[in-house]
Amino acid sequence: MTVILSLNSYTAVGRYYYEKTDDFGEFIGTSFIFVGLILCITGIIYILFYQQINNLIKLPGLLPIYLLFACLFAIIQSVYVQILVPQKKSKELAIINVLNGYIGFAIAVLFVYLLKENRYLGRIWASLLVGLFFSIYYIKNINKYLKFNFKLEHIKYIANYSIPLIPCSLSGIILAQFDRIMINNIINTASAGLYSLGYNVGMLLLLVSNAIRTAFIPDFMKFLDNKEYDRLDALMEKTFSIVTIVALGLILFAREIIIILADVKFHEALKVVPVVIIGYVFHEMYFMYGMYPGYKKKTIYTSIVSLSAGSLNVILNAIFIPKYGYIAAAYTTLVSYFAMFIMAWIMSKYILKQRVSPLCLFWKPTLIMLGFIAFAYFLGDLDLNIILFVFLKLTLLGLFSVIVFYKEVRSIIFLK
Repeated sequence: MTVILSLNSYTAVGRYYYEKTDDFGEFIGTSFIFVGLILCITGIIYILFYQQINNLIKLPGLLPIYLLFACLFAIIQSVYVQILVPQKKSKELAIINVLNGYIGFAIAVLFVYLLKENRYLGRIWASLLVGLFFSIYYIKNINKYLKFNFKLEHIKYIANYSIPLIPCSLSGIILAQFDRIMINNIINTASAGLYSLGYNVGMLLLLVSNAIRTAFIPDFMKFLDNKEYDRLDALMEKTFSIVTIVALGLILFAREIIIILADVKFHEALKVVPVVIIGYVFHEMYFMYGMYPGYKKKTIYTSIVSLSAGSLNVILNAIFIPKYGYIAAAYTTLVSYFAMFIMAWIMSKYILKQRVSPLCLFWKPTLIMLGFIAFAYFLGDLDLNIILFVFLKLTLLGLFSVIVFYKEVRSIIFLK
């Protein structure tokens, strides 16, 4: 809970940047002091009740201590990201993410290879080492903006913006992890493993969409501030179209991805992938409308939507997993994300009274994508030569890309 509160506190940093005040550095300083106090209080509680907490969570050795440091490094990274995003420094952010990921992976492999026992510690030690290295870099750069000054009005801003997001973060954990726990408990570990593999392939779409959002959010805020709604609609349409192209590509080539990543006994997980990906397409629709509460600083509505979807997901899983197996969890998550999208649209349009982008901007490419998926499955039933089938799938993906970006393609061809 403390980590969630600390990380959510720094979502307010990114929002406060758009207030265009001259005390942004002081706001960061207040945020650091506030989170530092939270961590100190948590540390004292942890020390006082170490035995009881350790008996409850049952983590081996010094793992709880490692996790506390990992959380600290995550908080430092979060504040730096919140500073970079509004300034559109996506190149630096991309370089950091790539280096962080690849260096961490390489060191983890080395540690795991060298350790003779408790090899899981290799991944944790690598994360801590890389986290420490990058945190030094983050702090050095944050220092350019930082002014240590504690202001109560800044605390009030942080509390009003971030505390309502805590239930949203918790429901996000429910939507991402609870289905796997239920599959493991209701069916068996093997089914949970199959579901996780298929789900992780589907989550590749989330990596792409998250990267796009880094560049999207500053323009979203600017266009709303200036009431440039036509430009906002065009930006949302293009952004969502890119997501649908990636989604279609992942679905078309999911079999090839799983063949490369997993042994033949795990290929059954393939049936999960399309459902998960379509679910994430609905999640992207939710994101398009779910940004308005953040813009209006009414984040309580975001938590209401997320908690409702999380509760729906738990209920549906409890009903359908015992009847239909692990595949049901993919469909219940899809339904939950669809419900999030609908609730976010209603909330932004009718409760917050915002001028929102038309639904057709998102439904049009989605329906076309679903038609292409259906046709691809029809081709799959024809038992075509593998090379021909791959060629046809590439052709479908190219044709779909041309359709969703028809205006841009036409302007390039006719130089308009």
